[in-house]
This record gives sequence, structure tokens and C-alpha cells, in this order.
Amino acid sequence: MNVDNQVIARSNVDLIHSYAVVDVTEEATFSLAASQEYQVAQIIDENHYIVDVVYPGQTRTVRRSDLTGGSHVYVLGRTTTAGGLERAHELQDLRTISAKTANPYISRDFDDASRQAVGEELETHAAEADFSKGFGTPQSTDPYQHLLAARLGWGGLSPEHAQYFQMFATSTGADVWTLEVPPLDYDHSGYFSIIKYDKLGRLYVAKAYLPGSDLVRNDDGTISVWFGDERVAGRPNVIETTQGEQFYYGIGLYQPLDAEQTRQYFDRLRARPLTPVQA
Repeated sequence: MNVDNQVIARSNVDLIHSYAVVDVTEEATFSLAASQEYQVAQIIDENHYIVDVVYPGQTRTVRRSDLTGGSHVYVLGRTTTAGGLERAHELQDLRTISAKTANPYISRDFDDASRQAVGEELETHAAEADFSKGFGTPQSTDPYQHLLAARLGWGGLSPEHAQYFQMFATSTGADVWTLEVPPLDYDHSGYFSIIKYDKLGRLYVAKAYLPGSDLVRNDDGTISVWFGDERVAGRPNVIETTQGEQFYYGIGLYQPLDAEQTRQYFDRLRARPLTPVQA
């Protein structure tokens, strides 16, 4: 993930992304090579509804009739870097897209000033966002949450594929967040990471995340993540913050075992927010 070129909101650092805009006026077919690594091709229509999600070894065909509007889809590919960049690039190169038509996409002519004003207003409601109800189809999402998700987390996966949790904090320079290991399908490339964003949902430090596989566990099996300055530098699982800094902290879960079980897990996270400590 290049922090200087962030295409989607609230990006992940331990994935590399691939992008394509594809004409599906007739039909297009999307395939991923079989592998054991985490990789998906998420197919999104112009109204930010998810048309399909393709996993390794799968092939999907999409037609214009599958969309809620328009004749093109945005394909957002995610490929894990857990096996190294060379392997990730190999998996990216094995993706295939075949379309029967290639009409250029013509974007809508929005008024940029009003678009920006609406976006800034939506940012003030970030604390109300429930991404588990914001990403998906018209039938599976709540209209208000879908609107927030489109602004605050554009390109997110629906809850059966991934879930995202965030909270807002002001750093004291020594804060800790203790959480349980999340319930994921670890046998099928499930993973999680802890991540920090600025107030606009952008990464802004070189090490703003911690992958779940690297996190040191407490004696009781829980995980404590430390946010702060030199006062917490000797602790395990540290993400740098400075006193008075305002930021979002959260967790991204991929391959959840059950969407409702994950929502309950998030409820427990809300009950145990970031806590200042004497360090």
C-alpha cells in the first residue's frame, strides 16, 4: 500500500490492490487462479453496490442486467503480501478479465463544490457508521449506512466477506486497546489487522498498522495494542501517536466465520475502547 496514492478509503497496508473499469453492456467474465493465499476480485457498480466477489479458483460472469445502474463495473482486486511481493505480483498477473464490449466509461458531470460539501458533512457522522450494514446489495444494506459507507469506506466488502470496525480517539500519548482474537476462518486464509487512520480515513504514517499474525498475545490470550509516543516505546504491539492527536483506530477482519458472530464481537470492542494508562 502506497500511503501517497490512496485510491480507496480506509485502505489496508498488508494487501496490494488492482483496479479496472470494465464494460458489461453484454457481459464480462472475471477469473482468479486457484491458490491458498487471500485474494479477491470485488465487482462494484456505479452506485457503490457489490455485484459479486470472486475468490481463487472461481469464475464469475456479469451482465448489465446485474447492475443497479450504468453499464460498467469497477473491479477492486485485493491480494495478500503475506507470501512476499513477488508471489503477490504473480497472483495478480494470473487474474483474467474477458469482456464482449469495450465502450468507454463516461463519468457523470457532478458539481464538484456541492459534492465536496456533502462529503464533508457525511464525515461529521463517522461515529454513526455501521459498515456491516453499508456494504452489499440494495436488499442487504440500510440506505443511510450505505451512504455513509460510500463516503467513509469506499470499496469495502460486504459483511459475509469482511467486516470493519473503527472508533475515534484523542491520544494522551500512552493509550492501550485490549481485545479478543477475532473469530475468523483461519483455515481458509482468514486474517485481521489493527490499523490507524487520520480524520479523513487516510493512512498518514509509514507504520500505521499491525498484522494479526505479528501481534504478541497476553497470558490470557487477548491482545493489547499500544498507541502513543516514547512512553510506550518498550511495549509490544505499538502504533505511534502523539499527545493531542485525533485519529481513528480499528480492525479489519477478512473471511469471518459468521456475520452475526462478528457483529457481536464488535459490540464487545465498543464496550472496551482505547484507555489511557500511566506509562
